[in-house]
Amino acid sequence: MLYLGLDVHSKWFTVNGFEKTTGECFKMKRVNNEPGAIKEAFASLPSPRCGALEAGTNALALHRVLAPYFEKLIIVSPNKVWDRRRDTSAKTDSRDAFALAVALAEDKLRGIYRPDEVLQIGRSLVRGRLQATRDKTRLTNQIYALIRSYGFLVEKKALTKKGRAWLGEIKLPKQTANILKLQLERLDTLQAHESQLEAEITQWANTDPICRRLQTIPNVGPFTALVLRVEIGDIRRFKSADALINYTGLVPQVYQSSERIRYGCLTKAGNSLLRYVAVLFATNVKRNRKDTPFKRKFNRLYHTHDSKELSIMLARDFLGVVHSMWSKETDWGYPRPATVRKTASVA
Repeated sequence: MLYLGLDVHSKWFTVNGFEKTTGECFKMKRVNNEPGAIKEAFASLPSPRCGALEAGTNALALHRVLAPYFEKLIIVSPNKVWDRRRDTSAKTDSRDAFALAVALAEDKLRGIYRPDEVLQIGRSLVRGRLQATRDKTRLTNQIYALIRSYGFLVEKKALTKKGRAWLGEIKLPKQTANILKLQLERLDTLQAHESQLEAEITQWANTDPICRRLQTIPNVGPFTALVLRVEIGDIRRFKSADALINYTGLVPQVYQSSERIRYGCLTKAGNSLLRYVAVLFATNVKRNRKDTPFKRKFNRLYHTHDSKELSIMLARDFLGVVHSMWSKETDWGYPRPATVRKTASVA
């Protein structure tokens, strides 16, 4: 078996490895990422081949091109391979590639999950929608700051129909008025972009069976359902709900020695977008009056726990429900308890 490590960049990649039986080494520097150059480079290498490359912006696309040339090709997370604080040796592409090949031959590497092209499109969609919302919020705050800097107190939302009419009436210096006009035009563009992405997300979520199932949970809309669908991908990756919760980073750091154990802050090591929608769900539960097990737990613990602690607890419970419904292929089926009314007895 030929074990190869690949140090990947945007324009080229470096290959370094060895044949485990004979010990013969193989090295190729700066192979162009184009399919023709890849085919020519691998034509001279013996087979079967086993390879590993680091996760990066173009790792998934390059994996699809390189996979036919390998019997097994995995993508590994860099933070699971390198410890640059302890490694004082010189860092070069060739050294990194050879180190990957050695670790692969010793069976020390575990590949990360690779979404297919459909899931990758869904990830781009939800992340683009989230970025558009963040850009809109940032621009809105800049508009409010500009207005307040000239002494105008914004008592109502300045970006509603009445607010936009009010903005046209206030008197600002010519240059400032032009800046405000440009900012409002950018805001209109962002709002249209956000609405378009939202419509595509809704259409996708309403046609995907898993998304439809997740939307039966109260306070879960198309955006949250699609984020769960494309970021989790395959629920079988997680043997239990605890594994899914740990993947989102909603677990505390643990410091244990002998009989002493201490818990620290949340690790926040994992999928940040899943963590975001889980906490967003908890926030909606706290604001919503709908009678659900999540709301009942919030009402029960509201006076004895901190608000942030409650959000984390509800987010974990939510992910547990998602894992159970998805793995068991069941919809939300919480029966609302009947209200028992006590009547006064007549003597």
